Amino acid sequence: MELKTKYYKKDILIVGFGKTGKSILKFFKDQKVNIFIHDDNLDIIKNHFKSKNFFNEKEKKISDFFTIFVSPGISKNHKLIKKATKKNIRISSDIELFWENQSTRSTKQSILGITGTNGKSTIALMISSVLKTQPLGNFGNTILDNLDEKTKHFVIELSSFQLDYINNFKPNISIISNINNDHLNYHKTFDNYFKAKINITKNQDKEDFLILNYDDKNIKNYFEKKNDAKAEIIKISNKSIFSKGIYYKNNNIYDNFFTNKKYSLKENNFLKLKHNQLNYTIAFSALLAAGLEANEIIKSLNEFEGLPHRLEFLGKIKQISFYNDSKATNVSATCSAIRSFKKVILIAGGSDKGESFKELNKFSNVIIKAYLVGENANKIKKCINRRLPNKVCENLEEALEWSYKKSISTGKLYPILFSPASASFDNYESYQERGDYFKKLFKNIRKKVA
Repeated sequence: MELKTKYYKKDILIVGFGKTGKSILKFFKDQKVNIFIHDDNLDIIKNHFKSKNFFNEKEKKISDFFTIFVSPGISKNHKLIKKATKKNIRISSDIELFWENQSTRSTKQSILGITGTNGKSTIALMISSVLKTQPLGNFGNTILDNLDEKTKHFVIELSSFQLDYINNFKPNISIISNINNDHLNYHKTFDNYFKAKINITKNQDKEDFLILNYDDKNIKNYFEKKNDAKAEIIKISNKSIFSKGIYYKNNNIYDNFFTNKKYSLKENNFLKLKHNQLNYTIAFSALLAAGLEANEIIKSLNEFEGLPHRLEFLGKIKQISFYNDSKATNVSATCSAIRSFKKVILIAGGSDKGESFKELNKFSNVIIKAYLVGENANKIKKCINRRLPNKVCENLEEALEWSYKKSISTGKLYPILFSPASASFDNYESYQERGDYFKKLFKNIRKKVA
């Protein structure tokens, strides 16, 4: 069925009028569709539309709508979504609309879907850089604004919010990088969050590939106990050896799935970090699954230097290395970063997401001292006080100064890692703004001691 026929003169409601909501509206621009908008913040939409476009429950029933399109971050517990569910109203998303659009076109374009608690943006960009396209979806480039008919591959980063509303979307290659506690303020339980992530593979069949990080205990346990995935599974690791899988060891990639060959990699700053070794292996595997030659993939991936704010190496001051990992907005991301160091001084803290920080105690032999900032600094302190030396600081500037002094005073010149394990919204608009501020502070110290 053509989309123009499917939605012709139908009433649809867009819930959430941010970037995604606007892209859905734009998609239907030249079609005869009756569109209504709802956003909990009325100021966001009132300057864009006449009042007749606003959804008002006093004037229109929720049961009048053919479909409700939900923006990422709108919970299933939202009052309108709960009412729509009770009335059996179809609930959809921009990802589903993209899939419907693809299904109506005779195209051989492949879809690579990437999800995970951490690492998905890096993996998406690595794959995209080799395929000479741009990552879409949660990466920041809305998928409906980039329906390029000439592209051979769609690389889509998918958050748990987007996957929560998956019905028919089916990637040819799906990737799950890891699944750890995150967004529990939205999903309520880890089980709900886990189920949303696993949705990426629910419509795949035996012709498709599912790439899984088997170093992640949650993923390994689930797929070994309850493997109802129909796609062909490719196991990935930088710890284990697989007779049928792909793994990284001693700066080599061993492909025991497609080519049964070993590939030597060039040593660089990116591959010095353990989680990047895993990201590299995952991207390599996905590109093999997409039909590219191994040597061609390695040649392209060797040029990848990483993303800003993802364990970004800023440089050295008096032989002390500084790392900006502002993208680490949850505890598992910070733990992943810490695993790349033998010894490190940690700066953490920010806006609270309801997580426990006890996991940090496992690194008592790695973290020399933790300097804590932000609204949850004292909460972190309570979790780590018995195992990790720590100090609560007034702000990020003070934390960095104390970290630098500590590293100098030990005589060991330990690296300094800014990895907040927290959201940024206590003091910053985004993790990018927070990371940029940390980089500014780093430059200030470098000027002082130059």
